[in-house]
Amino acid sequence: METIKEFYGGTTIDCNSIESIMRKGKIELKYYKIISTVVGKKNKHNKYGIEVVKKCVDNNIVSEEKKEIFNCIEKEDVADRVLELLKINKVSPINVVDVLEDLSVKKKSLLIK
Repeated sequence: METIKEFYGGTTIDCNSIESIMRKGKIELKYYKIISTVVGKKNKHNKYGIEVVKKCVDNNIVSEEKKEIFNCIEKEDVADRVLELLKINKVSPINVVDVLEDLSVKKKSLLIK
């Protein structure tokens, strides 16, 4: 199985504008589409996954966390719509699995395992 990761988009959260966060700095969120080529008995097809990377910069200290979910979506256009929703709503790695599970209940085109 061959896997390719494509950058989809990113967004930034300014911590100064969030009252509940008492620190100064920023949070960068980046979203990637993971494309896996699956070879079956008769054909090859792609399955799509999601990666979310969160990078925090706080007083010159950088921390990073990420979450990868492989082969959870069957169609590329669905993967693109999901990535756009994640980006618009600034979903972090810690919440991405819950969001994908909620979407899979509403839309039967996602295959969350």
